[in-house]
Formats: sequence, structure tokens, C-alpha cells
Amino acid sequence: MKKLLFLAIFHLFFLVFAVNGHTATSRELLSLARTKGIPVMLEVGSVQCIPCRQMKPILEKLEKEYKDRLQVIFVDIGKDEEKKLATMYGVFVIPTQIFLDKNGKEVARHVGFYPYEEIQKVLQDKLGIK
Repeated sequence: MKKLLFLAIFHLFFLVFAVNGHTATSRELLSLARTKGIPVMLEVGSVQCIPCRQMKPILEKLEKEYKDRLQVIFVDIGKDEEKKLATMYGVFVIPTQIFLDKNGKEVARHVGFYPYEEIQKVLQDKLGIK
């Protein structure tokens, strides 16, 4: 019952911010994915980094293809609040992709540009997403 109440309050909180024009932070999206019980791919980078920009269409394709099975989150280290999340995950080089299972446990990590097909292999082999 407490978990259900927490989920309801969290979703209401999330909706209020979304309606008021607030862009959800990576922490909020990560928390939402955990409550949904779905795996997460964190892309830690910067909007000014060339390899990070090259990853953008790949991330968009992943979001579209794995819509309800994977939460794709871009962590922009150019923002102070996002920088803290990158530090929490021990990221020192960008872009870095971190794959978390539905419980938030890291199952894989990659540094640098990561082709779509290679990411798909990780999703299948490490997270069981097809």
C-alpha cells in the first residue's frame, strides 16, 4: 500500500512539473524508470561534444524502438545538477554509455561513440531486451 501511494505521489509530482514547463532532470527520469521497473541506458555527454552529438540520432532511434522496454536518458555534464549524476556513476570521459538493469544495477559500460547495432547486442545479451 505504501509503495502504491508513493508511486501515485511521484507520478503526480512528475506531471505537475511537466505541465508547468519543467524539463525533467536525469535524476527524475532515472527514478521514474526504477518505479516502472524498466532498464535504463544512460548516455553521459555534452551537447558541445562531437561524438556525443553523433550519438543523438542513435539515442532517438533507441527511444523510439524500445519505447516501453528501455528508458534512454541523456546526462548533460554541462549542467551542474547533471554533473553530479555523472560523478556519482564515476564518469571521467565522454561520451559514456551506462546500462542499468530494472533494479538500477550497472550491467555494462562503454566509452566513446557506440554504434546502434552494438548497443542492440548489449540490450539483448545483458538486459534481455529484444
